[in-house]
Amino acid sequence: MGTRQLELFVKERCRSGSVTMKEALQFFDHLLAANNPTPGIYYFNLIFTALTRMKNSNNHYATVCSLFNRLTLIKGGSPSPNVCTYAILIDYCTRINRLQHGMIFFGRFIKAGQIANANAFIFNPLLKGLCSENKIGDALAMVLQKMSKFGCPPNVISYSTVIDGLCKKDAVNRAFNLLEHMLSEGLVPNVFTYSSLINGLCMKGEIKRAKEVLQQMSSRGHQPDVVTYNTLINGLCKKGETAEAEKLLCYVVSRGLKPNVMTYTSLVDGFCKKGLFNKAVEMLQCMVSKGLKPNVVTYNVVMNALCKKGEIEKAEELLYDMIFSGIDPDIYSYSTLMHGLCKLSKLEKVKKLLNEMISKGKLPNTVIYSIIMDTFCKEEEVDSAEQLLYHMLAKGVTPHLIMYNTVINGYSKLGCWKDVLRIFKDMIDRGFQPNVVTYGSMMYSMCKQGQTKEAEKLLDLMVKGGIKPNNVSYRILLLGHATDGTLDDVMSILDRMQADHIAAPDYKTYTSLIKALAKNKRVNEAICVLKRMKQEGVKPDLATWSPIPELLLEMGRVDDARDLMDKMTSDETND
Repeated sequence: MGTRQLELFVKERCRSGSVTMKEALQFFDHLLAANNPTPGIYYFNLIFTALTRMKNSNNHYATVCSLFNRLTLIKGGSPSPNVCTYAILIDYCTRINRLQHGMIFFGRFIKAGQIANANAFIFNPLLKGLCSENKIGDALAMVLQKMSKFGCPPNVISYSTVIDGLCKKDAVNRAFNLLEHMLSEGLVPNVFTYSSLINGLCMKGEIKRAKEVLQQMSSRGHQPDVVTYNTLINGLCKKGETAEAEKLLCYVVSRGLKPNVMTYTSLVDGFCKKGLFNKAVEMLQCMVSKGLKPNVVTYNVVMNALCKKGEIEKAEELLYDMIFSGIDPDIYSYSTLMHGLCKLSKLEKVKKLLNEMISKGKLPNTVIYSIIMDTFCKEEEVDSAEQLLYHMLAKGVTPHLIMYNTVINGYSKLGCWKDVLRIFKDMIDRGFQPNVVTYGSMMYSMCKQGQTKEAEKLLDLMVKGGIKPNNVSYRILLLGHATDGTLDDVMSILDRMQADHIAAPDYKTYTSLIKALAKNKRVNEAICVLKRMKQEGVKPDLATWSPIPELLLEMGRVDDARDLMDKMTSDETND
């Protein structure tokens, strides 16, 4: 095959959109080997474009780099990469989230001595990549200074890209400043520019200003498209202005534009959030009557609304309607329904859905794992929560410390001390550092087993580890000592709390301590705790102090009982 025939064949196959990786590599080899005449760089660029636009092109980075290096390393006989080559590769890098590699290609472009040929197509992908990585300052510097320095003034796309980045960063006012600069350069904003500004204003809830921009856009000869109107409709719905959003929908239709799935989904969501469920269903039906098929987002919106209303069975039906319609539920679909089921403690259905979700290769995120584990523990199915924790680890999902705490707390409440220690040890072995909640759960379990002295040692261990005990930590020990009858330690714990500047125990804790002391005939300590309670500003009531005069009367100290009752009654009257 001659060079010209080869070029035509490469052009036809690469533009077809169906070229395979194997074909592309063969074409590249044939082009490099061809001579008399040598193929132009245009045909190599077609191959690079095809490779970087293939499905799963993010996996082709090493191949693309290898081919580029082959092109640049062969001495003579092969064409040199041109500005278009570099633009294709820089755009590819930014699309697959490899901005740094895109910058490297830009550096090679300069090193190759081609900066004089630079155009906005080289810079615009870099601007988009910088904005995607929230490097807005760098993007602004590039569009306002560096591009002109390289003899390549920014174009409308350059400015619009950075304006969009600023709006998504909630820097709308800076976006408008950049718009003014763009206008001063004689450049005319396009639909994307205005749509970005409208979206930014809607995100901030500034609907009035968004409408003004829409009018300004029309007055300058740019007709808004469905995407622009969708942005404003969505903004109105999020602000609760669903009636206004519905009017705008009617206006869009009257203009001959065709609303899409996103248009109706925004309205369905808006009506659901306002509790206008009948209107949401009406909008859904209208959408279907227009020949538009609801997508997974639409279904999720309605399912979420049903779950919030407690209509879980309808939400379940909707999930299976979705599957029957050929729409694959996503993680949010399952998570929404499982969250609703957890609220109603329907654990068997939660387990069924969880298994179904995992069997489809969809792993819950850490939030839904936490919710399910917490529900299992509250329903005393702690072993199921533990199984879920280790399932996460087996699937490579890193749990939060709070998940370990949930399981430890669950076993603690059941008094399963061996299980508490086992989970605690495993947590440490896996590199998780316990916090005040972890220790609190373990101390609670110890106290429940009548091992308050051991729990106090755990408090000391916590302090040595640099973790400051809180009010709850001390309350657990106080109530533990009260339950165990080791009342000599109560006063020392109260003194320690005061020395460590820990907030005083609450009313319930003080009342429990006084009752325990009175029950064990420790009247002087009970009176002392009552005094401390008042000093700390915690107001006692009859239920708190009544056990003390009862004990005094039992001990024959009638005058002391009368004095205490008079004093407490007087204090209550003064209050």
